[in-house]
Amino acid sequence: MADEQPQVNANAPGEGEDITPDKDGGVLKLIKRQGNGDSTPQSGDEVVVHYVGTLLDGTKFDSSRDRDSFFKFELGKGRVIKAWDLGVATMKKGEICQLTCRADYAYGESGSPPTIPPNATLVFEVELFNWNIIELSNDGGASMAMIKRCDSEFDTPEEGMEVEVHIKGSNESNVFEDKDVRFFIGDGNSAGILPIIETAILKLKQGEIAAVSVSPAYGFGEKGNTELSIPPNASLEYEIELKWLEEQLTPWNMDQDKKLECARSRKSRGTEFFKAMKMKLALKSYADIASILADTDDFSDEQKSSASELKLAGRLNEAACNLKIDDFDAACSACDKALELDNNNIKAMYRKAQAQIGMKDYLIAYKGLQELLKLEPENKAAKQLSARALHLHNAERAMEKKRYNKMFQKFAEEDTRKQPQDQPTPAENVTDDGNTEANDS
Repeated sequence: MADEQPQVNANAPGEGEDITPDKDGGVLKLIKRQGNGDSTPQSGDEVVVHYVGTLLDGTKFDSSRDRDSFFKFELGKGRVIKAWDLGVATMKKGEICQLTCRADYAYGESGSPPTIPPNATLVFEVELFNWNIIELSNDGGASMAMIKRCDSEFDTPEEGMEVEVHIKGSNESNVFEDKDVRFFIGDGNSAGILPIIETAILKLKQGEIAAVSVSPAYGFGEKGNTELSIPPNASLEYEIELKWLEEQLTPWNMDQDKKLECARSRKSRGTEFFKAMKMKLALKSYADIASILADTDDFSDEQKSSASELKLAGRLNEAACNLKIDDFDAACSACDKALELDNNNIKAMYRKAQAQIGMKDYLIAYKGLQELLKLEPENKAAKQLSARALHLHNAERAMEKKRYNKMFQKFAEEDTRKQPQDQPTPAENVTDDGNTEANDS
């Protein structure tokens, strides 16, 4: 390869730290170049390495560098000799180490003829380039690698869920943050969380830890961050741990009271988000109400009444959120669902008219407001909105009429220009002197 190759056997075999579980001296590790960060590969990760293998006398028997080809294998699954599964699991990205491997951690009594004799102690120089990398961006600007996995029953977080994470961020030797943070997914900015770190958190289960590499474009860019002592165009390294996430919604496992309690909680949460103008999170909270209370067949009459009130409030608030973000079609749909629960609901009728005006369906909005005014003739807001809808409808018709008149006038002028001027009738011929004479033919 074009890169300068590390010197093989620069240190004497037999030196280094015993990394065997039983401390029996079977695998000795000597670090020849320190790696980057704190993360190491985990069992099941596919690792990418270069290596040079020699006998104790320095005889080289194998080298991925000579082949100019990286070697990849699944760590911790017995795909390689025991010494490698042990040794590579301790390495950091970019690290170069020497592994001195006793025969029982290598090829044993039989060796690997013809290059490796029986009962041979082997020396490997290994460089770890990378392992299972999860890309967080399409341009390679941010990626993550697992430090700790959990085979737990926990799911990964979803938009709107509350989580608690530990975040450690560094730029070279500067650790600029090391803290526990609790926030709602989708609202990380309020807690000082970079969007790309939120993306990484979405991929973790409770108890899992990951290392995240962030290029300047996904960090603090050209300006840096003076408050955190981060210079311009700085690459960042994070270690994130998902310590806790709120329980997933599982209505099928809830009794009636639990469903109502959970729905009320979502309504309150949505209202807080709405007040803070965080409409996306508010919408998620309000939509959850309908999911929680989708099945109320086993509710008492009193519980059914409470559930209907909560579902109606959720739909009305969904409509209000969608109106705030000019999603008029979604607002109209939410109002229709509210009207299915209460077909004379004034708020639903009014907000539906607002959405229809937003979609420029002025006449439909006007007619709907007339129905509302039959129910509440003195509703001042409805009267004003009705007058506005009618005004907009009439203005639109006037503009259309003017536009069509101009269009027809243009067509008429074009027809006039195309009509021949002062031409003889078919019954006349023009003589050489310019006079006409009857056509006798």
